[in-house]
Amino acid sequence: MNQPPLPPPPKKRGLWLKIGVPVAVAVVGAVVALGAIGLRSVGWNAEVGDCLHVPEFSSDAEEQPTKVDCGDDKATVKVAVKLDEGTGSCPDGNYDEISYESGAKFCLMINARDGDCFANVTSPTKGYERVACTDPAAEVAIAKVVSGTTDMEQVCAEFDQAQGIYYAEPATVVCLTPPTSV
Repeated sequence: MNQPPLPPPPKKRGLWLKIGVPVAVAVVGAVVALGAIGLRSVGWNAEVGDCLHVPEFSSDAEEQPTKVDCGDDKATVKVAVKLDEGTGSCPDGNYDEISYESGAKFCLMINARDGDCFANVTSPTKGYERVACTDPAAEVAIAKVVSGTTDMEQVCAEFDQAQGIYYAEPATVVCLTPPTSV
Protein backbone atom coordinates (compact mmCIF):
# COMPACT_ATOMS: atom_id res chain seq x y z
CA MET A 1 0.00 0.00 0.00
CA ASN A 2 1.27 3.42 -0.96
CA GLN A 3 1.58 5.98 1.75
CA PRO A 4 1.74 9.70 1.01
CA PRO A 5 5.23 11.20 1.28
CA LEU A 6 6.21 12.70 4.60
CA PRO A 7 6.18 16.49 4.79
CA PRO A 8 9.59 18.19 4.82
CA PRO A 9 11.05 18.84 8.27
CA PRO A 10 10.40 22.31 9.69
CA LYS A 11 12.98 24.95 8.84
CA LYS A 12 15.45 25.47 11.65
CA ARG A 13 16.32 28.98 12.72
CA GLY A 14 19.69 30.26 13.69
CA LEU A 15 22.91 31.15 12.08
CA TRP A 16 23.64 28.57 9.40
CA LEU A 17 27.18 28.93 8.36
CA LYS A 18 28.53 26.78 5.57
CA ILE A 19 32.23 27.42 5.84
CA GLY A 20 35.35 25.88 4.55
CA VAL A 21 37.74 25.09 7.34
CA PRO A 22 40.70 23.72 5.41
CA VAL A 23 43.62 21.89 6.88
CA ALA A 24 45.43 22.19 3.58
CA VAL A 25 43.11 22.96 0.71
CA ALA A 26 39.94 21.29 2.00
CA VAL A 27 36.75 23.06 1.05
CA VAL A 28 33.39 23.85 2.56
CA GLY A 29 31.73 21.50 4.95
CA ALA A 30 30.61 22.37 8.41
CA VAL A 31 27.01 23.36 8.88
CA VAL A 32 26.39 25.00 12.20
CA ALA A 33 23.12 25.85 13.81
CA LEU A 34 23.07 27.92 16.94
CA GLY A 35 19.35 27.80 17.39
CA ALA A 36 16.87 29.50 19.60
CA ILE A 37 18.11 29.66 23.16
CA GLY A 38 15.81 30.42 26.07
CA LEU A 39 17.75 32.46 28.59
CA ARG A 40 16.72 33.01 32.18
CA SER A 41 17.13 36.77 32.45
CA VAL A 42 13.72 38.37 32.52
CA GLY A 43 14.72 42.01 32.72
CA TRP A 44 17.60 42.10 30.25
CA ASN A 45 16.93 44.49 27.41
CA ALA A 46 18.57 45.39 24.13
CA GLU A 47 17.39 47.33 21.11
CA VAL A 48 17.89 46.94 17.37
CA GLY A 49 21.43 48.03 16.53
CA ASP A 50 22.87 47.18 19.96
CA CYS A 51 25.93 44.94 19.97
CA LEU A 52 26.33 42.06 22.38
CA HIS A 53 28.94 39.85 23.91
CA VAL A 54 27.42 36.36 24.09
CA PRO A 55 29.84 34.06 25.93
CA GLU A 56 27.62 31.02 25.52
CA PHE A 57 24.50 30.14 23.50
CA SER A 58 22.89 27.96 26.15
CA SER A 59 19.82 28.13 28.35
CA ASP A 60 21.93 27.30 31.41
CA ALA A 61 24.83 29.61 30.58
CA GLU A 62 26.72 30.83 33.62
CA GLU A 63 27.41 34.19 32.00
CA GLN A 64 24.54 36.04 30.32
CA PRO A 65 24.86 38.25 27.21
CA THR A 66 25.92 41.83 27.85
CA LYS A 67 25.61 44.99 25.76
CA VAL A 68 28.96 46.33 24.60
CA ASP A 69 30.12 49.06 22.24
CA CYS A 70 29.96 47.82 18.64
CA GLY A 71 33.65 48.68 18.16
CA ASP A 72 34.70 46.45 21.08
CA ASP A 73 36.37 43.18 20.05
CA LYS A 74 33.94 41.33 22.35
CA ALA A 75 30.96 42.68 20.36
CA THR A 76 30.55 39.67 18.09
CA VAL A 77 26.80 39.87 17.42
CA LYS A 78 24.35 42.70 16.78
CA VAL A 79 20.60 42.84 17.40
CA ALA A 80 19.10 42.93 13.90
CA VAL A 81 15.45 42.37 14.82
CA LYS A 82 13.64 42.44 18.17
CA LEU A 83 10.38 40.51 18.54
CA ASP A 84 8.66 41.59 21.76
CA GLU A 85 6.07 38.83 21.73
CA GLY A 86 8.54 36.02 21.14
CA THR A 87 6.03 34.19 18.98
CA GLY A 88 7.21 35.59 15.65
CA SER A 89 9.99 34.27 13.50
CA CYS A 90 13.21 35.93 12.50
CA PRO A 91 13.28 37.13 8.89
CA ASP A 92 14.98 35.03 6.22
CA GLY A 93 18.69 34.74 6.74
CA ASN A 94 21.37 33.30 8.95
CA TYR A 95 20.34 34.73 12.31
CA ASP A 96 21.18 33.44 15.74
CA GLU A 97 18.23 33.69 18.11
CA ILE A 98 18.07 34.42 21.81
CA SER A 99 14.73 34.15 23.60
CA TYR A 100 13.90 35.29 27.10
CA GLU A 101 11.30 34.08 29.58
CA SER A 102 9.72 37.53 29.34
CA GLY A 103 8.73 36.67 25.77
CA ALA A 104 11.27 38.86 24.00
CA LYS A 105 13.24 37.30 21.16
CA PHE A 106 16.33 38.77 19.51
CA CYS A 107 17.42 37.93 15.97
CA LEU A 108 21.18 38.38 15.94
CA MET A 109 23.61 38.91 13.09
CA ILE A 110 27.37 38.59 13.25
CA ASN A 111 29.07 41.91 14.02
CA ALA A 112 32.01 41.68 11.64
CA ARG A 113 34.30 43.90 9.64
CA ASP A 114 36.34 43.05 6.54
CA GLY A 115 39.46 41.20 7.68
CA ASP A 116 38.08 39.94 11.02
CA CYS A 117 38.61 36.31 11.99
CA PHE A 118 36.46 34.30 14.38
CA ALA A 119 36.75 31.19 16.52
CA ASN A 120 33.90 29.07 17.90
CA VAL A 121 31.69 29.37 14.80
CA THR A 122 31.42 25.58 14.62
CA SER A 123 30.59 25.21 18.32
CA PRO A 124 26.95 24.47 19.12
CA THR A 125 27.12 26.47 22.36
CA LYS A 126 30.22 28.68 22.66
CA GLY A 127 29.83 32.31 21.70
CA TYR A 128 31.84 33.63 18.78
CA GLU A 129 35.27 34.97 19.59
CA ARG A 130 37.12 37.51 17.46
CA VAL A 131 40.74 36.29 17.15
CA ALA A 132 43.83 37.06 15.09
CA CYS A 133 43.70 35.37 11.70
CA THR A 134 47.01 33.68 12.54
CA ASP A 135 45.52 32.17 15.72
CA PRO A 136 45.19 28.37 15.37
CA ALA A 137 41.68 28.69 16.82
CA ALA A 138 40.54 30.90 13.91
CA GLU A 139 37.90 29.01 11.94
CA VAL A 140 36.69 31.63 9.49
CA ALA A 141 37.79 34.96 8.05
CA ILE A 142 35.48 37.76 6.98
CA ALA A 143 36.48 38.65 3.44
CA LYS A 144 33.77 41.24 2.87
CA VAL A 145 30.66 42.73 4.50
CA VAL A 146 28.18 44.51 2.21
CA SER A 147 25.03 46.28 3.40
CA GLY A 148 21.96 46.86 1.24
CA THR A 149 21.82 43.48 -0.52
CA THR A 150 21.12 39.79 0.10
CA ASP A 151 22.75 38.54 -3.15
CA MET A 152 25.48 36.31 -1.74
CA GLU A 153 26.59 34.93 -5.11
CA GLN A 154 27.24 38.35 -6.60
CA VAL A 155 28.94 39.80 -3.52
CA CYS A 156 31.17 36.80 -2.76
CA ALA A 157 32.04 35.78 -6.36
CA GLU A 158 35.41 37.55 -6.27
CA PHE A 159 36.79 35.33 -3.49
CA ASP A 160 38.21 31.82 -3.81
CA GLN A 161 36.69 29.34 -1.36
CA ALA A 162 34.15 31.93 -0.21
CA GLN A 163 30.82 31.04 1.33
CA GLY A 164 28.23 33.74 1.81
CA ILE A 165 25.72 34.25 4.58
CA TYR A 166 22.98 36.85 4.51
CA TYR A 167 20.46 38.69 6.63
CA ALA A 168 17.19 40.11 5.26
CA GLU A 169 16.88 42.83 7.94
CA PRO A 170 18.98 44.84 7.65
CA ALA A 171 19.91 43.53 4.20
CA THR A 172 23.52 42.40 4.60
CA VAL A 173 25.84 39.83 3.01
CA VAL A 174 28.95 38.51 4.76
CA CYS A 175 31.56 36.60 2.71
CA LEU A 176 33.42 33.95 4.71
CA THR A 177 36.72 32.38 3.71
CA PRO A 178 39.32 30.19 5.40
CA PRO A 179 41.40 32.33 7.78
CA THR A 180 44.56 31.75 5.76
CA SER A 181 43.12 33.58 2.72
CA VAL A 182 42.68 37.01 4.33
